[in-house]
Amino acid sequence: MTHRYLDQALVSHARPSNAPVSWRIAVYALIERDGKVLLVDQIVSAGPGMTLPGGGIELEPEETLLEGSVREVYEETGYRFTPDAGSLAYIDDHFIRSPSGKHHHAVSMLVRGTVSDVPDPTWRPDPGEIIAVRWVDPRTLTCNHVRKLHWDVLERLGLVGKTLPNGT
Repeated sequence: MTHRYLDQALVSHARPSNAPVSWRIAVYALIERDGKVLLVDQIVSAGPGMTLPGGGIELEPEETLLEGSVREVYEETGYRFTPDAGSLAYIDDHFIRSPSGKHHHAVSMLVRGTVSDVPDPTWRPDPGEIIAVRWVDPRTLTCNHVRKLHWDVLERLGLVGKTLPNGT
């Protein structure tokens, strides 16, 4: 039986039978302020680059998913994140092939919360990963601006409208 996996551009690939599969747990944060959503413009190998802050987490011993989300939001944005109680929710699970060629069974979660008024002035973005951190009016976004997983979340929550791939 051949297993199929999606890469970051959602292109399907066959997984070689000898290719190991690892779990990838990801937590993304939905942070809204004054009608805008906090997004991270990332350097990616394929597809649009804006994402919700967060991503794959390597849980430290005894670190919860919420604690991991606090750390991830800070690492990507410089903001101090406070998750809302009871807001952790399942987004999706899927099989992906990373840009490095590894195969993962990815489980993605979403947590809502708030951030500090301003980013930590000592924070510096990873220049190999982060282009910019932006507060964006979601009504100005199309599916061409945001990675598919994040677009689907914003769409399900009614923050963006249904937009065809050509932006209309």
